[in-house]
Amino acid sequence: MRIARHLSEIRHHDRPLSVALGVFDGVHLGHQAVIGEAVRSARAEYGDAAIITFHPHPAKVLRPESAPKLLTTEEQDCELFSSLHIDLCVTLDFTVQLSQCAPADFLNDVHEAAPMLHTIVVGPGWHFGNARSGNFALLKSWAQSRQIAAIEVQPVCVEEQVISSTMIRKQIVMGDIASANLRLGRPYQIIGRVVRGQGLGSRLGFPTANIDVENELVPARGVYAAKMSSAGKTYAAAVNIGHRPTVTHSGDLRVEAHLLDFSGDLYGHHVRLHFLQRLREEQTFEGHEALRAQLQNDCEQARNIVGSYP
Repeated sequence: MRIARHLSEIRHHDRPLSVALGVFDGVHLGHQAVIGEAVRSARAEYGDAAIITFHPHPAKVLRPESAPKLLTTEEQDCELFSSLHIDLCVTLDFTVQLSQCAPADFLNDVHEAAPMLHTIVVGPGWHFGNARSGNFALLKSWAQSRQIAAIEVQPVCVEEQVISSTMIRKQIVMGDIASANLRLGRPYQIIGRVVRGQGLGSRLGFPTANIDVENELVPARGVYAAKMSSAGKTYAAAVNIGHRPTVTHSGDLRVEAHLLDFSGDLYGHHVRLHFLQRLREEQTFEGHEALRAQLQNDCEQARNIVGSYP
Protein backbone atom coordinates (compact mmCIF):
# COMPACT_ATOMS: atom_id res chain seq x y z
CA MET A 1 0.00 0.00 0.00
CA ARG A 2 1.30 3.42 -0.95
CA ILE A 3 1.05 6.18 1.68
CA ALA A 4 0.69 9.89 0.89
CA ARG A 5 0.33 12.96 3.10
CA HIS A 6 -0.96 15.45 0.54
CA LEU A 7 -3.37 15.38 -2.39
CA SER A 8 -0.64 16.67 -4.69
CA GLU A 9 1.16 13.35 -4.28
CA ILE A 10 -1.55 11.51 -6.24
CA ARG A 11 -1.85 14.01 -9.08
CA HIS A 12 -0.29 11.65 -11.62
CA HIS A 13 -2.31 8.57 -10.66
CA ASP A 14 -3.34 7.10 -14.01
CA ARG A 15 -5.79 4.34 -13.05
CA PRO A 16 -9.50 4.61 -12.12
CA LEU A 17 -9.66 5.48 -8.43
CA SER A 18 -12.35 4.46 -5.95
CA VAL A 19 -12.09 6.40 -2.69
CA ALA A 20 -13.36 5.61 0.80
CA LEU A 21 -13.65 9.00 2.49
CA GLY A 22 -13.87 9.40 6.25
CA VAL A 23 -12.36 9.09 9.71
CA PHE A 24 -11.84 5.39 10.43
CA ASP A 25 -10.80 5.22 14.09
CA GLY A 26 -10.73 1.57 15.08
CA VAL A 27 -11.44 0.32 11.53
CA HIS A 28 -14.45 -1.54 12.92
CA LEU A 29 -16.94 -3.64 10.95
CA GLY A 30 -18.88 -0.54 9.84
CA HIS A 31 -15.69 1.04 8.52
CA GLN A 32 -14.75 -2.23 6.88
CA ALA A 33 -18.06 -2.20 4.97
CA VAL A 34 -17.21 1.26 3.57
CA ILE A 35 -13.68 0.20 2.67
CA GLY A 36 -14.92 -3.06 1.16
CA GLU A 37 -17.32 -1.19 -1.11
CA ALA A 38 -14.49 1.03 -2.34
CA VAL A 39 -12.35 -2.03 -3.05
CA ARG A 40 -15.17 -3.79 -4.94
CA SER A 41 -15.81 -0.69 -7.03
CA ALA A 42 -12.12 -0.33 -7.83
CA ARG A 43 -11.70 -3.92 -8.89
CA ALA A 44 -14.80 -3.74 -11.11
CA GLU A 45 -13.12 -0.89 -13.02
CA TYR A 46 -9.67 -2.54 -13.00
CA GLY A 47 -8.54 0.39 -10.88
CA ASP A 48 -7.18 1.14 -7.44
CA ALA A 49 -8.87 1.51 -4.07
CA ALA A 50 -7.88 4.47 -1.92
CA ILE A 51 -8.66 5.93 1.46
CA ILE A 52 -8.70 9.64 2.15
CA THR A 53 -8.65 10.32 5.84
CA PHE A 54 -7.34 12.88 8.33
CA HIS A 55 -4.76 13.24 11.09
CA PRO A 56 -5.09 14.27 13.80
CA HIS A 57 -8.68 13.28 14.49
CA PRO A 58 -10.86 16.34 13.69
CA ALA A 59 -12.17 16.48 17.27
CA LYS A 60 -8.64 16.98 18.57
CA VAL A 61 -8.43 20.19 16.54
CA LEU A 62 -11.98 21.49 16.86
CA ARG A 63 -12.84 20.50 20.45
CA PRO A 64 -9.67 19.24 22.14
CA GLU A 65 -11.21 19.43 25.62
CA SER A 66 -13.70 16.69 24.72
CA ALA A 67 -11.84 14.80 22.01
CA PRO A 68 -12.10 11.00 22.33
CA LYS A 69 -9.21 8.71 23.09
CA LEU A 70 -8.55 6.90 19.84
CA LEU A 71 -8.87 3.16 19.39
CA THR A 72 -5.99 2.84 16.95
CA THR A 73 -2.72 4.59 16.22
CA GLU A 74 -1.94 5.89 12.76
CA GLU A 75 0.44 2.95 12.34
CA GLN A 76 -2.31 0.46 13.17
CA ASP A 77 -4.75 2.19 10.81
CA CYS A 78 -2.33 1.83 7.91
CA GLU A 79 -1.74 -1.83 8.66
CA LEU A 80 -5.47 -2.51 8.79
CA PHE A 81 -6.13 -0.58 5.57
CA SER A 82 -3.45 -2.61 3.81
CA SER A 83 -4.94 -5.87 5.10
CA LEU A 84 -8.27 -4.83 3.59
CA HIS A 85 -6.64 -4.53 0.12
CA ILE A 86 -6.39 -0.75 -0.05
CA ASP A 87 -3.81 0.35 -2.63
CA LEU A 88 -3.35 3.98 -1.58
CA CYS A 89 -3.87 5.82 1.72
CA VAL A 90 -3.89 9.63 1.71
CA THR A 91 -3.78 11.03 5.25
CA LEU A 92 -4.41 14.76 5.17
CA ASP A 93 -3.24 17.09 7.90
CA PHE A 94 -6.45 18.23 9.60
CA THR A 95 -6.32 21.92 10.50
CA VAL A 96 -8.79 24.65 11.44
CA GLN A 97 -8.31 26.02 7.93
CA LEU A 98 -9.27 22.69 6.37
CA SER A 99 -12.32 22.45 8.64
CA GLN A 100 -13.54 25.80 7.25
CA CYS A 101 -13.30 24.65 3.64
CA ALA A 102 -16.64 24.60 1.81
CA PRO A 103 -17.73 21.01 1.03
CA ALA A 104 -17.79 21.53 -2.74
CA ASP A 105 -14.36 23.17 -2.64
CA PHE A 106 -12.93 20.17 -0.80
CA LEU A 107 -14.44 17.77 -3.32
CA ASN A 108 -13.11 19.90 -6.18
CA ASP A 109 -9.63 19.72 -4.63
CA VAL A 110 -9.87 15.93 -4.48
CA HIS A 111 -11.05 15.70 -8.08
CA GLU A 112 -8.37 18.08 -9.31
CA ALA A 113 -5.71 15.97 -7.59
CA ALA A 114 -7.24 12.72 -8.86
CA PRO A 115 -8.79 13.31 -12.31
CA MET A 116 -9.25 9.53 -12.65
CA LEU A 117 -11.61 9.58 -9.66
CA HIS A 118 -14.38 7.08 -10.38
CA THR A 119 -16.22 6.49 -7.09
CA ILE A 120 -16.49 8.06 -3.63
CA VAL A 121 -17.80 5.87 -0.81
CA VAL A 122 -18.88 7.22 2.60
CA GLY A 123 -20.49 5.81 5.70
CA PRO A 124 -24.03 6.47 6.93
CA GLY A 125 -24.70 10.04 8.04
CA TRP A 126 -21.30 11.28 6.85
CA HIS A 127 -20.84 15.05 7.15
CA PHE A 128 -17.86 17.08 6.03
CA GLY A 129 -16.68 20.60 5.31
CA ASN A 130 -17.36 23.91 6.98
CA ALA A 131 -19.72 23.51 9.98
CA ARG A 132 -20.32 19.92 8.81
CA SER A 133 -22.54 21.39 6.10
CA GLY A 134 -21.64 18.73 3.55
CA ASN A 135 -23.73 15.55 3.47
CA PHE A 136 -24.43 12.66 1.13
CA ALA A 137 -27.07 14.60 -0.81
CA LEU A 138 -24.52 17.30 -1.61
CA LEU A 139 -21.88 14.68 -2.45
CA LYS A 140 -24.27 12.82 -4.76
CA SER A 141 -25.29 15.99 -6.60
CA TRP A 142 -21.68 17.07 -7.01
CA ALA A 143 -20.64 13.60 -8.20
CA GLN A 144 -23.47 13.20 -10.72
CA SER A 145 -22.51 16.44 -12.46
CA ARG A 146 -19.04 14.98 -13.02
CA GLN A 147 -20.08 11.41 -13.89
CA ILE A 148 -18.58 10.09 -10.66
CA ALA A 149 -20.36 7.44 -8.60
CA ALA A 150 -21.29 8.29 -5.01
CA ILE A 151 -22.17 5.48 -2.62
CA GLU A 152 -23.48 5.73 0.94
CA VAL A 153 -22.99 2.43 2.77
CA GLN A 154 -25.79 1.39 5.09
CA PRO A 155 -25.18 1.03 8.85
CA VAL A 156 -23.75 -2.24 10.13
CA CYS A 157 -25.45 -3.61 13.22
CA VAL A 158 -24.45 -6.11 15.89
CA GLU A 159 -27.07 -7.25 18.39
CA GLU A 160 -29.50 -4.75 16.81
CA GLN A 161 -27.20 -1.81 17.55
CA VAL A 162 -25.43 0.30 14.95
CA ILE A 163 -21.68 -0.10 15.32
CA SER A 164 -19.78 3.07 16.16
CA SER A 165 -16.32 3.96 17.45
CA THR A 166 -18.00 5.73 20.38
CA MET A 167 -19.80 2.55 21.45
CA ILE A 168 -16.62 0.48 21.17
CA ARG A 169 -14.67 3.00 23.28
CA LYS A 170 -17.27 2.74 26.03
CA GLN A 171 -17.11 -1.05 25.99
CA ILE A 172 -13.31 -1.07 26.24
CA VAL A 173 -13.31 1.48 29.07
CA MET A 174 -15.78 -0.78 30.91
CA GLY A 175 -13.65 -3.85 30.28
CA ASP A 176 -16.25 -5.47 28.02
CA ILE A 177 -13.61 -6.70 25.58
CA ALA A 178 -15.80 -9.47 24.18
CA SER A 179 -18.44 -6.99 22.96
CA ALA A 180 -15.82 -4.61 21.60
CA ASN A 181 -14.09 -7.42 19.71
CA LEU A 182 -17.40 -8.51 18.19
CA ARG A 183 -17.81 -5.03 16.68
CA LEU A 184 -14.19 -4.62 15.67
CA GLY A 185 -14.17 -7.97 13.91
CA ARG A 186 -10.87 -8.83 15.67
CA PRO A 187 -9.32 -8.64 19.15
CA TYR A 188 -8.68 -5.15 20.46
CA GLN A 189 -4.99 -4.46 20.16
CA ILE A 190 -2.52 -2.12 21.81
CA ILE A 191 1.11 -1.68 20.82
CA GLY A 192 4.18 -0.54 22.72
CA ARG A 193 7.71 -1.27 23.78
CA VAL A 194 8.84 -3.54 26.63
CA VAL A 195 10.54 -1.52 29.35
CA ARG A 196 12.19 -2.48 32.63
CA GLY A 197 9.94 -2.63 35.67
CA GLN A 198 10.68 -3.18 39.35
CA GLY A 199 10.93 -6.95 39.12
CA LEU A 200 7.97 -7.50 41.46
CA GLY A 201 6.39 -10.10 39.18
CA SER A 202 9.60 -12.11 39.04
CA ARG A 203 9.84 -12.19 42.82
CA LEU A 204 6.34 -13.66 42.93
CA GLY A 205 7.26 -16.28 40.34
CA PHE A 206 5.34 -14.57 37.52
CA PRO A 207 7.78 -12.43 35.52
CA THR A 208 6.06 -9.84 33.36
CA ALA A 209 6.80 -7.73 30.33
CA ASN A 210 6.03 -4.12 31.23
CA ILE A 211 4.59 -2.33 28.20
CA ASP A 212 5.11 1.36 27.47
CA VAL A 213 1.82 1.74 25.58
CA GLU A 214 1.52 3.89 22.46
CA ASN A 215 -2.28 3.73 22.19
CA GLU A 216 -4.45 6.38 23.78
CA LEU A 217 -7.14 3.98 24.98
CA VAL A 218 -6.26 1.22 27.46
CA PRO A 219 -8.87 -1.28 28.67
CA ALA A 220 -10.34 -1.06 32.16
CA ARG A 221 -8.22 -2.14 35.09
CA GLY A 222 -8.22 -5.88 35.59
CA VAL A 223 -6.75 -9.14 34.31
CA TYR A 224 -7.19 -10.33 30.73
CA ALA A 225 -6.51 -13.38 28.61
CA ALA A 226 -4.51 -12.19 25.62
CA LYS A 227 -1.99 -12.98 22.95
CA MET A 228 1.26 -11.08 22.65
CA SER A 229 3.12 -10.93 19.35
CA SER A 230 6.65 -9.76 18.71
CA ALA A 231 9.16 -10.32 15.91
CA GLY A 232 6.86 -12.74 14.11
CA LYS A 233 6.14 -14.92 17.15
CA THR A 234 2.96 -15.10 19.23
CA TYR A 235 2.64 -16.07 22.89
CA ALA A 236 -0.28 -16.74 25.20
CA ALA A 237 -0.44 -14.21 28.02
CA ALA A 238 -2.24 -13.13 31.16
CA VAL A 239 -2.25 -9.34 31.18
CA ASN A 240 -2.72 -7.16 34.23
CA ILE A 241 -3.78 -3.53 33.87
CA GLY A 242 -3.79 -1.58 37.10
CA HIS A 243 -1.94 -0.13 40.06
CA ARG A 244 -0.82 -3.44 41.70
CA PRO A 245 -2.31 -2.52 45.10
CA THR A 246 -1.09 -5.66 46.88
CA VAL A 247 2.60 -5.16 46.10
CA THR A 248 3.10 -1.40 45.72
CA HIS A 249 1.63 1.91 46.75
CA SER A 250 2.55 3.56 43.45
CA GLY A 251 -0.37 5.24 41.73
CA ASP A 252 1.04 4.60 38.25
CA LEU A 253 -1.15 2.61 35.88
CA ARG A 254 0.81 -0.38 34.53
CA VAL A 255 0.22 -2.74 31.65
CA GLU A 256 2.06 -6.00 32.39
CA ALA A 257 1.97 -9.22 30.40
CA HIS A 258 2.97 -12.55 31.91
CA LEU A 259 3.80 -14.83 28.99
CA LEU A 260 2.83 -18.47 29.42
CA ASP A 261 5.48 -21.08 28.61
CA PHE A 262 8.08 -18.49 27.68
CA SER A 263 11.60 -17.76 28.81
CA GLY A 264 13.78 -15.06 27.37
CA ASP A 265 14.47 -11.35 27.28
CA LEU A 266 12.07 -9.00 25.51
CA TYR A 267 13.41 -5.71 26.85
CA GLY A 268 13.32 -3.06 24.15
CA HIS A 269 11.15 -5.16 21.83
CA HIS A 270 8.13 -3.63 20.11
CA VAL A 271 5.12 -5.82 20.95
CA ARG A 272 1.39 -6.12 20.39
CA LEU A 273 -1.20 -7.25 22.87
CA HIS A 274 -4.39 -8.78 21.47
CA PHE A 275 -7.07 -8.81 24.18
CA LEU A 276 -9.41 -11.80 24.10
CA GLN A 277 -11.38 -11.77 27.34
CA ARG A 278 -11.46 -10.06 30.73
CA LEU A 279 -10.93 -12.54 33.55
CA ARG A 280 -11.56 -10.36 36.59
CA GLU A 281 -11.36 -6.87 38.05
CA GLU A 282 -8.28 -5.56 39.83
CA GLN A 283 -8.24 -6.77 43.44
CA THR A 284 -6.31 -6.20 46.64
CA PHE A 285 -5.18 -9.41 48.36
CA GLU A 286 -4.27 -10.03 51.99
CA GLY A 287 -0.73 -10.99 51.12
CA HIS A 288 1.68 -12.32 48.55
CA GLU A 289 0.60 -15.95 48.96
CA ALA A 290 -3.03 -15.13 48.23
CA LEU A 291 -1.94 -13.07 45.23
CA ARG A 292 0.32 -15.85 43.98
CA ALA A 293 -2.53 -18.36 44.15
CA GLN A 294 -4.82 -16.06 42.21
CA LEU A 295 -2.17 -15.40 39.58
CA GLN A 296 -1.80 -19.13 39.08
CA ASN A 297 -5.54 -19.39 38.54
CA ASP A 298 -5.47 -16.43 36.13
CA CYS A 299 -2.77 -18.10 34.08
CA GLU A 300 -4.72 -21.35 33.80
CA GLN A 301 -7.83 -19.49 32.68
CA ALA A 302 -5.82 -17.50 30.16
CA ARG A 303 -4.19 -20.66 28.81
CA ASN A 304 -7.59 -22.29 28.25
CA ILE A 305 -9.08 -19.23 26.56
CA VAL A 306 -6.10 -18.62 24.27
CA GLY A 307 -5.99 -22.31 23.42
CA SER A 308 -9.64 -22.28 22.34
CA TYR A 309 -9.30 -19.08 20.32
CA PRO A 310 -9.15 -19.61 16.54
